[in-house]
Amino acid sequence: MTDYVLPILFVILLWWSSTGAILWLARGMDKQMSLRLIGMTVLCALGFTALIISTLHETVWAVYVAFVSALIIWGWVEFTFLAGLITGKTKIECPENINETSRFVHAFNVINHHEFTLLGALVVIGLIDMTGGSAMASKTFACMWLMRIGAKFAIFSGVPKLSVEMMPERLAYLQTYFRSDRIGWGFWASITGCTLFFASGLYALTHVDYGSVAETQTIMLTALVGLAVIEHFFMVLPVADSRLWSWAMPNSRTNKTNTKGKTQQRIAAE
Repeated sequence: MTDYVLPILFVILLWWSSTGAILWLARGMDKQMSLRLIGMTVLCALGFTALIISTLHETVWAVYVAFVSALIIWGWVEFTFLAGLITGKTKIECPENINETSRFVHAFNVINHHEFTLLGALVVIGLIDMTGGSAMASKTFACMWLMRIGAKFAIFSGVPKLSVEMMPERLAYLQTYFRSDRIGWGFWASITGCTLFFASGLYALTHVDYGSVAETQTIMLTALVGLAVIEHFFMVLPVADSRLWSWAMPNSRTNKTNTKGKTQQRIAAE
């Protein structure tokens, strides 16, 4: 039982604490951002160092190290996005009276540099993982990347209960690309994919005779996808997941949802 409980708790705790830490750091004053960027960059370098170390061993502890290194690198990319440092080609609100194809192109242009950075980080991690080890960092980063893409399509096509207060004020223009008047196709496609992935992980854990390293990997990745499934339900149920990180958002913009509602009503009418 410990072989299952420990990695699951580890994933949940690291997911919760790292998300809160990034939210807290990215919500700081702009004049502090340079110092925070330096600190996060140093931490990211340590993450790559840990990744290299993990490739030298095929042990359970190396799986944990690789998982942590992937989250650290992911955290650096997320910090630069939420801090408004690496976002997209444009930083404008969604133009009015445009069709869905144009809205998608504009939506991609406001986050494309962020997407390219994530893809570049995945490629670099993959190249390092090819030198040895269990490739847990690549699997973790790829898993989070795919789940994030699915979540973005869900948000773009429509989810009614998105916690926009988790987004810093500097990125408020992104809200004009969201829909909240429907549950769109993106949500159903994304949650179906995550659920199938989660179910396949559970099936493998109960039907495949793994060694300790492969079993730990499968447990951690399945737990990570399980968290993604839960996050998807937060998008449609009247439960604010932002409460999980209220400690990281002392100046949350919960009192500014009227602006969000107006922009989404405009998009829904187009």
